[in-house]
Amino acid sequence: MKKIAFVATGYIVKYDGISVYTENLLINFLSNIQKDNLDFEVDIYVGHTALELLKQRVLQENFDVNINFISVKDDNFAKKILTLNYMLIKNGSYNLIFMTNFMPTVFLTSKTLKVIHDFSVNNFSELYSKSYLKYHNMLLKYAKLFDNGIGYISQTTKADLKKYHDIDESNKKLLHVQNGIPFKVKNYERPSDESAKEKYLSKDLEFLVVGRINKHKGFDRILKFFEYFDNSQKQDNFNQITLNIVGKQTSETTQIFKDLKLKNINLKFHGFLNDEQLNSLYSKAHFCLFLSRNEGYGIPLVEAMWFKSIPIISNIPIFNEIMGEEYPKFDDKSGYEEAIGNFVLNIFEDNNFREKQKNHLEQIVNNEIEGYNKASKNLINFIKGM
Repeated sequence: MKKIAFVATGYIVKYDGISVYTENLLINFLSNIQKDNLDFEVDIYVGHTALELLKQRVLQENFDVNINFISVKDDNFAKKILTLNYMLIKNGSYNLIFMTNFMPTVFLTSKTLKVIHDFSVNNFSELYSKSYLKYHNMLLKYAKLFDNGIGYISQTTKADLKKYHDIDESNKKLLHVQNGIPFKVKNYERPSDESAKEKYLSKDLEFLVVGRINKHKGFDRILKFFEYFDNSQKQDNFNQITLNIVGKQTSETTQIFKDLKLKNINLKFHGFLNDEQLNSLYSKAHFCLFLSRNEGYGIPLVEAMWFKSIPIISNIPIFNEIMGEEYPKFDDKSGYEEAIGNFVLNIFEDNNFREKQKNHLEQIVNNEIEGYNKASKNLINFIKGM
């Protein structure tokens, strides 16, 4: 029997990208253990505040797998780290301790593999505090020296691992444990092609943006576009224009919105939404905006495509990896304002152009749908080979 610690302490009740990744990978991992009839025992470490939620979502699958949920105190970050390390040592030797995101570890006697999601803090260090940059670099330095392997979610992340920390297959075991299309959208019916097409006959225009409200996620670029659109003749083509914002406010939010004045565009702040509410917004939205400066993957991007909302994306490596070189992208060179405005009108007015983009997006969805299943199989094969 192989004994595995699946560390899910990054999982939180107010679902974020790490939480989506953790839940989907865990469920696929357990599913494949069951399908292959593997003799694995899996201890699932999760923060006390999110324990019941993750437990409920996992146990509803009725797995015939030997699993144990272990609660970790998470009143504050320091206590969570100390408790987690103590419990991983106390509960004995594991064949592998697998962490879905980087957590500090010390004095562990078991082999460890941690997943890195993105290198935003290295790519745009000016957007982060010096202390956080030092903390991030310290974790990677430790991983290079002491962890048995590092998981990466995309080829973009793998390239940044080499670029910023000189880590590659020559000096560390690397494992591709990719993202994919999550259950929280796959369990909902997709809009029909007919209903998706009818959206673009409307004279009301709906935009959606999902993510933290900061410059890293490109909110300043998004608002720059809407200031332009608000004052351009392009907005005359529509009766009502709405920007729906679903995201966590940050220390940058007030400054980003400080001088914003829109006459013809309505802003709707939705805060935290449950799956059904968010999926409904995806379905209604003509366009989803993703003008991030850096991403490890971008789960809302594939969620939007599942519900047949057309993405408006920045020209960054991960979006090239997911969407391909040919899909339209926007950057500081080509310009965000006018270029995005023209893209919006082309989608509405040129049926052939819209159909071409729709067909391309369907190819992407088909590529991404098995992501978590592939990641879990890669993890199982890694464990078998130990």
